[in-house]
Amino acid sequence: MRTLWILALGVCLLPGCFIDDDDDDHQGTYYCGDRSIDPPFETCDDGNALDGDGCSSTCQTEYEPQNTFITASWSLKKFADNGIVPCPPGYDTAAIYSQPINGDGTSTGMPYVDLYDCSAQIGTTAPLPGSQYLSWVEIANYSNTQTYAKSLSATVDTRQGDQTATFNIFVDAGFFQFAWTLVGANSSSTLTCAQAGATGAIEIVATDVNNSTNANTDFYTCDDGTAVTDPFLAGTYTVSVKATDSNDAVVGSAATLTNKVIQSPNLVTNLGTVTIPITGH
Repeated sequence: MRTLWILALGVCLLPGCFIDDDDDDHQGTYYCGDRSIDPPFETCDDGNALDGDGCSSTCQTEYEPQNTFITASWSLKKFADNGIVPCPPGYDTAAIYSQPINGDGTSTGMPYVDLYDCSAQIGTTAPLPGSQYLSWVEIANYSNTQTYAKSLSATVDTRQGDQTATFNIFVDAGFFQFAWTLVGANSSSTLTCAQAGATGAIEIVATDVNNSTNANTDFYTCDDGTAVTDPFLAGTYTVSVKATDSNDAVVGSAATLTNKVIQSPNLVTNLGTVTIPITGH
């Protein structure tokens, strides 16, 4: 245990250091993040400053019930008319996946898998340790060895008790996934969203090359850095991405992406990282 006693001033020079001044005769300090538990101030110390991994950023044990449940509901739909469709022939199983993750979203260990009749449209997992999970549903054959379609995933936190999640699987549509980076149009230097003045949104517009009326626009917070779009009907698209300020004025536009294909059922097309040059920088 690394402990520093300061007799005169309550000064702590180490990042993450906390000061206890309950003792009138002296002040004790300890360091949260050194992998050494310093009672009574710490109940855990896992060497990082992340919440959500069982030990909080202030070195307190996070509540982790041992028997929690995720109740998942799922629907197979047509995006074109939002109509519900039956499970496809030969794919009569819905597999609920619960993948444990730590505070930064990294997977830890193997996922829990619970199998249900696809037509039930709802199922509750077996007991799970209280934790953060990345959850999704896959429509599969009876033995869960072949997959027809997979839903998008959702983060579910059961550390405070049982949770529910809803998943849609579109049989005629898919999604674009992309990340973005901002650079000066003149300097080519990387910019933060604040430096770029991109305080409005990152806007993505996708237009079907064979049907211009089939187009959609999505908006995202610049600081997110990455996103998955709303559903698009299966087809080939021209995609444009731009950054706007708080008045919706465009501050930068990326080069147009052409012939980007959306595939069904419910597949994700990764556009990679889009570079947005910012005017005036």
